[in-house]
Amino acid sequence: MSRGAGKVQTAVLSLIASDEDGAWTTTDVCEAVYRGANRIEKKHRVSVSRAVRTMDLPEPWAVARLERSGCEYMIFNRLSLESTLRKRWQSHYALSGISFEYFKVRYSHQIPKAEEEVAEYREYFEADELGRINIEIRDAQTSLGMLRAVGVGAEFIQSIADRITRLLERKAEAEAKLSVSSSAQVESGNTYQEDAA
Repeated sequence: MSRGAGKVQTAVLSLIASDEDGAWTTTDVCEAVYRGANRIEKKHRVSVSRAVRTMDLPEPWAVARLERSGCEYMIFNRLSLESTLRKRWQSHYALSGISFEYFKVRYSHQIPKAEEEVAEYREYFEADELGRINIEIRDAQTSLGMLRAVGVGAEFIQSIADRITRLLERKAEAEAKLSVSSSAQVESGNTYQEDAA
């Protein structure tokens, strides 16, 4: 039984509320949670990492594993270019001592990549249920094609194929709901929908 948000979740929600363009690594969250500790130990990092990976973040916030050595995660805003750029900087350049401002100038080729990432999520974020399912199917099919091309094991490929099957079933259910609701309007002759007051 859940006892509500713990101190890690409370700290994360506080960070999110403080800066919509922010992005924080597991280490940043550890520093916010264990401010008075003499030093942050492995048990602290493990606790924060687990809490960050398992908590339900408000849309459009997400957790991503950084593409670098170690097991560092980052909380970032998928609709913010600045936040998405910070994720790319942390993944590839921050450990080498490059500042974020220098990264944006020297590695400006990363900006269009981050813009594309934000645009793709914006498309998903603004889509209705059926649109989101179609995007998830498209992404899963793309992943499946890439994995087959590089020769990944059959068990992993089967798990993605099963996911596509479940998504197709959800799509059929969503389409059935839409057709039922639209046919009910046509039968009643009411094709005009009033704005909710």
